[in-house]
Formats: sequence, C-alpha cells, structure tokens
Amino acid sequence: MSKLAELRARLPKEAQEQVDQRVVEMRREITLRTLRKELEVSQVNLARSMGVTQPSVVKMEREDSDPKLSTLKRYVSGLGGELNLEVSLPDGRRITLSL
Repeated sequence: MSKLAELRARLPKEAQEQVDQRVVEMRREITLRTLRKELEVSQVNLARSMGVTQPSVVKMEREDSDPKLSTLKRYVSGLGGELNLEVSLPDGRRITLSL
C-alpha cells in the first residue's frame, strides 16, 4: 500500500469521505479547465459557442459546481467535442454511452 493510502486509511470514515469528495471536485475542476485550455479556447469564445455568458463558464469550471449531464454535454459540444459516459460493470466490462 502507498504511503498516501496508508495515511488515508488512518483517517476516520467521515474524513475519508470528505477527502474523496474533494478529490472528485478537484478532478472535475482541473479536467474542464484543462480541457478548454488544451484546446486554446477562451472562456468568452466557449460561452458564445454554448449560448451562455462568460461568468456561466467560470461557474462550470469552479470546484463547487455540480453540473448536470446536459450542461457537461453543452460544454464539450461548445469545444467541438462529443461527451461519452463510460460505465464500468462488476464483471469488468466497460460500456461507453454516447450522450
């Protein structure tokens, strides 16, 4: 087990859940912002493409946002991409759903 995993295992259950939630939030924030920047698209241009305001894009990229799937689809479409959802089943199979 890694040192980080060992430290996490020593935390109370509630603290572990808080850490897990924060990790999810950070990944989402990094992913949306990084995706947009990687494609060299400004928030203003993305907002125009999505039909929303630039502050709306800022809110989507914030760590405390909890966007709907339809919002994520519009965000990705605004970047010229297609959103897919990967489902991992207990038997190890992975199924990709196009949204």
